[in-house]
Amino acid sequence: MGAILSISINTFREAIRNKIFYALAFFALLIIVTGHFFADISLHNEKRVLWDIGSGLISFFALALSIFTSASIIHKEIDKKTIYLVLSKPVERWKFIAGKTLGLLATVYSVITAMLLIFIVEMLLTGVSPGVNIFKAFILIMGEVLLVVSVSILFSSFSSPFITGMMTIGAVFIGRMLPDLKQILFMKYEHDFWRNLAESLLQVFPQLYLFIPNGHDFNGYHVSITTDFVTWGFIGWSMVYTLTYSCVILAIASLILSKRDLT
Repeated sequence: MGAILSISINTFREAIRNKIFYALAFFALLIIVTGHFFADISLHNEKRVLWDIGSGLISFFALALSIFTSASIIHKEIDKKTIYLVLSKPVERWKFIAGKTLGLLATVYSVITAMLLIFIVEMLLTGVSPGVNIFKAFILIMGEVLLVVSVSILFSSFSSPFITGMMTIGAVFIGRMLPDLKQILFMKYEHDFWRNLAESLLQVFPQLYLFIPNGHDFNGYHVSITTDFVTWGFIGWSMVYTLTYSCVILAIASLILSKRDLT
């Protein structure tokens, strides 16, 4: 446990020294702060506009930070040869993966928590009362970040930072578009065998659409962060899925890294 904690702390320190990290964080906070201007020009929909813009921007920049900070996480250690110092202690490679994951999560969660607090202050200053749905949406964003970081670390265990970034972006796109893709496949294939096969293959991708239900038809109902949102039961189930999927993905990443010749 001590090794995992040490690796996670070092990862956190390295991540917050990244210039790209600061640029994205500053840009995100700036847009969040200026969100009330968009609310002011709306036609008596200040609450809906402010909530939609705020939650959408936090989600977007959370994903951007997750991808940019995790794409080179393992390659950088190998390139600088610092991974040899860690693994020679000895430290099992699954502990190395776990420490890196926790450090990255701490970094991204710190930024989006700051964004949430600034967003809440902004709502209070504009006369909009923060509701429980804001915190529900934030928990879903945290779950999505865990999934994306896990997937990116998996790709990073065997590929370069550029390829890792591209594959992670592709996985995010597919994960968010899964309901539409399933509908397309249902219309394309008439035989049940091919439909079931295609749907089974799509289940491999992270079900990221579960974490962005705002403004969509979801499970037969139209949900919105400003009115009827998802239940706490749904959020609990989503977190169970997130933890299970992430543990499996990180276990695979640890296995790949353990089989990889780093010499």
